[in-house]
This record gives sequence, structure tokens and C-alpha cells, in this order.
Amino acid sequence: MRIIDSSLFSPYERDLRASEMLGSYAFSLCGGPCAGSFLVRGSEMLQDLVKCADRAGIPFKVLGGMTNILVSDEGFDGLVLFNRAGAVSHEEKDPAEILLTADSGVSMGTLVQYCSQHGLSGLEWAAGLPGTLGGAVYGNAGAFGSDMEHIFKGCSLLDENGKVQRCGLQDMGYSYRSSALKENTEQKVLLEITLKLQKGEKERIKSKCSENISIRREKQPTDQHSLGSVFKNPEGESAGKLIQAAGLKGFSIGKAAVSMKHANFITTEKGVTSTDYYRLVKHVQETVYEQFSILLEPEIELFGFGVK
Repeated sequence: MRIIDSSLFSPYERDLRASEMLGSYAFSLCGGPCAGSFLVRGSEMLQDLVKCADRAGIPFKVLGGMTNILVSDEGFDGLVLFNRAGAVSHEEKDPAEILLTADSGVSMGTLVQYCSQHGLSGLEWAAGLPGTLGGAVYGNAGAFGSDMEHIFKGCSLLDENGKVQRCGLQDMGYSYRSSALKENTEQKVLLEITLKLQKGEKERIKSKCSENISIRREKQPTDQHSLGSVFKNPEGESAGKLIQAAGLKGFSIGKAAVSMKHANFITTEKGVTSTDYYRLVKHVQETVYEQFSILLEPEIELFGFGVK
């Protein structure tokens, strides 16, 4: 691993943390080391650090809650920016389209709670969803018949040249569990996101959020470590049902196992390695393909495995 000179990141040099294990931050409990990391507290700090890394020629990766990414055991020989920028506000000029603006690092739990408290409807489907808003926008997260595409209005992002751009819905290239940001090899950093919501009754919103959380707890292994749904649903099919039909529920490699509660989840225990997890992903893909001639596409991001 490279040694990062903290003086390159003035005035944040005291915040640099060297050689941390990414598994200590990941919902999967696994992931190798990084050369250095920062806990990003605001949008301005995020922009500053990205520009410093670019000037120094240090590769970097912006991570949110690490709820949907599997980092290899080899880790990342670069700088990790843990995005915790969390400002949230809204304006109520039109009850039919209330604009909520939030930093990309705000957690989905905080955002759903904010909406409930202010009577803003449109994000109830995300109740119980882990991770950050930036990650949800990046991967077009969705549940209960809705997704980010349905409520996305616009965003500001830092492009590969260090310039701030404004993007609208038409620029996002949204598709099922993907976006132009996810598919593009050029690294662009989400800064601020605007969502279009509606005015609603606080109690009704809170009730729907509670209902959705209860459904998640009933159907998903929310009491165990996982990265959520591992595979995208093939068109007209359910990944979980295919995996279950292949007889893989409970199948394990090392400390990674196909959940007995929902077959499209891989649960992990302390001591798991990313290699265990990755080998299990490949085994599930191969077994389902052998039996049904359907190749399951990962929904989680695989980082450091030589694949996108």
C-alpha cells in the first residue's frame, strides 16, 4: 500500500486515517485495507478532498454506507472518502411537487424520517432501506413498485475535470437498478440531489413507512449482516425464486451463506472474507445457469475483482 502524505490535503490533514480495513465499515463485514481514508462531513469538504486527490494523482473512491458494495480482500491502494455529508432541506411552493434537496451522504433512514416529520410523501418505499442517498441515486435503488427514477429531479456532481455540473432526469440514463453514473467508467462524484415529492398526511406517511419496514423484516434477513439483494431480477423472473429452486438456500462457503429466509440475500458472519462471498456469488450464478440457462447479473457492486 502507498503511503499518503497528509500535507497534500490541507486543511484536513489531521483527519487522514492511514491503512484502515474497509471490512470494519462494510455491512458484509469483509473487505481489505485502503491506503488512507477521510470521514467527509460536508459537501464542500468532499469537493476539496477530491480536488486534492486529483492534484496529487492519488486514486480515490467515494463510499456511502457500504451496504451494496463488495470490496476484495486485496482492498484499494488509494484514498477512500466515506461520505457523511448530510444537509437536508425542502421548499413547499407547490403541494403537488415539493422539492427536497439533500447532500449525497445523508442516510436513507435520516431522509425517510425527515419526510415523515414534515409530511412529505413519495419516499415511503425506501423505509428500512440502508445506505445513503448518493448510493441510492447511483444504483437506482427501488422497492415496493417504485425507485429513485420516479422521484429524481436533478443533482449537482463533480465531473472528472473537477467542474461542478447540474444534471436532470434525462441525463441519468436510468434503467433497472442502474444509471449512467454506474455504467460510466469516468468517475463523477454526486454532491447534492433534488427529489420531487408531494404534500401528505404525516400519520399516513408514518403508517406506510412502518408497514414497509415490517414487510422487510418478515421477508428479508434484516437481523443479519448482508448487502441486500445480491442479483437483479431477470425479466419476468425472480432471482430469489430461481436460487431457491436450484436448491441453494443455506448453501455456504466459509462464513458466507445463501439466506434461508430469502435466497437472493447472502448473509455473513464475523471472520468472513470477500473471497468467500465472491466464490459464493459465482457458485450461485453457475448453478442457476446450469439448471435454468439464466445468467444472474449482480445487483451489488464488485470492487477490486477485475469486473465492473
